[in-house]
Amino acid sequence: MKTFTIFLLLSISCAYSQTAEYGDLTKKAEYENYQTKNGFEIKVGDTLTLGVPTSDLGFTYISQNGQRVSNTLAGKTVVIDKLKTYGNKRNGYKMYAHFKGYGLLPVLIDYETALELGEIKNPDGELTRDQAIAKLKEAKELLDLGVISKKEYDELKTELTPIIIN
Repeated sequence: MKTFTIFLLLSISCAYSQTAEYGDLTKKAEYENYQTKNGFEIKVGDTLTLGVPTSDLGFTYISQNGQRVSNTLAGKTVVIDKLKTYGNKRNGYKMYAHFKGYGLLPVLIDYETALELGEIKNPDGELTRDQAIAKLKEAKELLDLGVISKKEYDELKTELTPIIIN
């Protein structure tokens, strides 16, 4: 009986500490590490920086109890306390990073979507294609409003074009 208990505990701890990989999420589970779509690894205990909300109503892909997190959290850093997949076999599974929120309920980040749309900043510092497009569109709006000059816009366009084209 004692041997079985030790075996069971080791099995559970090994299953918990596995690394999940984007494109290979096949069940609801909790993980210590996650290999992202862009090829870098995040883990429990890592710090994420919140980016810019995709809506005036708050973050679309960062929520607490099904409600959008306030846009006042833009730029704040948070520490991942869980990496967990949610979904089902029919629709697929997604990785969510959890961090401690306000009160008892955790805040959930739809990691890949939030990263792609800039709601969290890329941990390796490089912009994704979608982030570069969003940044260029924002700069165009600022140019149209007269906030930045044509020269500043053209410099940014030159910088972002290789990211957008690749």
